[in-house]
Amino acid sequence: MGGFVLFNGLQPPLQHHFNLLFDANQYEKAYGYFSGKTEYYRVNYPFSVRILVPWLAAHLPFGDITENFKAVNLLFSLAWVPLWFLVSKKVGLNRIKTWVGWFWITFHWVGVLKGNLSDPITVDVPIYFFQLFLAYCLIARKWGFLLLATPLMTIQKESLLPLLLVLAIYPGISLWRRHDKKAPIAILAAFLISLLTLKITGHYFPPANVGKNGAVNLFYNTLGLLGHPDLFFRWVCAITLAYGGFLWASIRNYSFRPSPILSHQQWMVPLALTYAFFSLFAGGDFTRIAFLGSPFVMLLLLRNLELTALQMGILLAISVPAMRLLGSIPDGGTDFETWTTWYPEYAPWNWLVIYCCYTVTVVLASWRWLKNTASDQKIN
Repeated sequence: MGGFVLFNGLQPPLQHHFNLLFDANQYEKAYGYFSGKTEYYRVNYPFSVRILVPWLAAHLPFGDITENFKAVNLLFSLAWVPLWFLVSKKVGLNRIKTWVGWFWITFHWVGVLKGNLSDPITVDVPIYFFQLFLAYCLIARKWGFLLLATPLMTIQKESLLPLLLVLAIYPGISLWRRHDKKAPIAILAAFLISLLTLKITGHYFPPANVGKNGAVNLFYNTLGLLGHPDLFFRWVCAITLAYGGFLWASIRNYSFRPSPILSHQQWMVPLALTYAFFSLFAGGDFTRIAFLGSPFVMLLLLRNLELTALQMGILLAISVPAMRLLGSIPDGGTDFETWTTWYPEYAPWNWLVIYCCYTVTVVLASWRWLKNTASDQKIN
C-alpha cells in the first residue's frame, strides 16, 4: 500500500491519446463499451478478448477511467502478495529469498507498481495474481481450483491458453507415461475449457481488425525479428534489465549433469521458458513481456541459487540498478523519444551501448563471484 501511494504521487500517468501505439487506447474503447458510453465494440485483437479488467473498471464508482483502472490494479497489487508467500514456501524458498523476490517483482520499474502507474489503463497487474494461482494449483495439485478459475484467467489474458498447451506436452506426457494420469487429464481439460472460453468471448466480442489472431501475430513478429537481427541483442539486454544478476547467476550455475527434477521444477521450467519465447516473439515489448513471467521465473531462479551472505550482497549490488528505483518513467504519449531510452528494445544506439555494457558487467560478475557454494553460510 505504501509503495502504491508513493509511486502514485511520483509517477505521472502517460497521455496515451497522443500515441495510438499504446495498448491503453484499445482498453479505453472496451471500457467505453462496458460503461455504456459507446454502442459498438470496436476493439482490436488481442485486446478484444481481454474483457475482465475493462469490465471491472467500468463498474467502479470513481467516474474517471484512470482512477477506476488504478483501483482494479491496487486490488490485484495486494491480492498477489499472500499468494507469493504461500507459493514461495511450497517451492522451498527461505524467508530471505521470499522477501527478495517480493521486493524485486513489486518495485522493479516494469513490475507491479511503477510501470503500471505510468501506464495505468492496462490489464497486466492481475496476471501476477492469476499466474501465482496457476503455480499454486500445479504444485499443490489442486486440479478442481484450476478448472474453476480457468475461464476467469482466460478472459483476463489469453496467454493462459499457450501456457496450458505447453504444460500438456511437458510435463503432461511425461507424467502420463509415469502413470500419473490425473495431472495431465486436468491440464488438458483446463486447456479445452480455456479454448472454449476464448472462442465464446471472441464470438460475443469480435475484434475490429478481422483476420487477426495469435498465430497471425506470431508469424509477423517472427518475420520482423528475422529482418532485424539486432533485435536479438536488444532482447538479451531487455531480459537482463528484467532479471539482473538473478538470471545470469542461475545460468552460471546450471548443471548439464543428469539429476532428479524437483516437483516444482517440472512446472516452473516450461512456464519460464514459454515466457522467454513470448518476450522474443509475442510482440515488441521485450522487457515488459519478459517481466510478466516473473512469478514463474523468480521462483525458479531463486530456488536454484545457493549463495553465501556475501554472494547475495554482490548479487543485489549488480542487480538493483536494473530496478531503476529512482526517477519517473517518461510520458510516452508526449515525449516518445525519451520514453524509448528506458527500453533496450526501442532505445537509440547510444543508450543501447549503455545497456550492453551493463549486461556484460552482470554476466562477468556472475561468472566470477556467484558460483553456488555448499558452505554452511549459504542462503538456501
